[in-house]
Amino acid sequence: MKKHFISISGLVSLFRENFFTGILILAPIGVVAWLLLKVFAGLWAFHVFLPEQWKPDAYFEPFTANLLKFVITIGLGIVFVFLVSMFGWISKQYIGLRVLDILSHLIERIPVVRSIYSSLTQLLQTIGSGDKKQFSRVVYLEYPRKGAYALAFVTGPAEPVEGDRKKSWINVYVPTTPNPTSGFHLIVPEDEVKDSGLSVEEAFKVILSLGIAQKDHEK
Repeated sequence: MKKHFISISGLVSLFRENFFTGILILAPIGVVAWLLLKVFAGLWAFHVFLPEQWKPDAYFEPFTANLLKFVITIGLGIVFVFLVSMFGWISKQYIGLRVLDILSHLIERIPVVRSIYSSLTQLLQTIGSGDKKQFSRVVYLEYPRKGAYALAFVTGPAEPVEGDRKKSWINVYVPTTPNPTSGFHLIVPEDEVKDSGLSVEEAFKVILSLGIAQKDHEK
């Protein structure tokens, strides 16, 4: 029988080709796990604020007390999810919409906070819904150097830049990878961008996957 051996160089090549793929798969899972642990730790810390006579440690042995704390923490987590879901449902009803509208008007009266609140609200709503009214189209922008391109979202027309009013200018948002909620705003000439042919959803997939998830083009 013919035996097959994997050489050292073959092993190195195998690890090199699959290591980063594994990282990209594990990274999102790790982030979600980290967030869940943070939430769990926050709910677990709830016992610190209880009066001594209400704490399980005052009535049970350590193992039973910790088990009871764990059960209580899970219960608090379920209540938290329920309350957030209820808040989301109420926010879609007439009264909820009116209350949120009043709160928004109050926040928008605060000079600095209103700008941050308005920008974050519009950005998160756009990312969550893929609203093409906010991100009208996805373009390629030559950035950060000549010959290199970045995906950018056109958010609307811009006022002509001083001294060059013959050109048509647009506002674009250039997201960072892999976190598209951080990025920067640029005002660029319309003729300096190229249409990507991607939808907002497809563009976000490319950005979040570091370019691995690409649109399937017909051959």
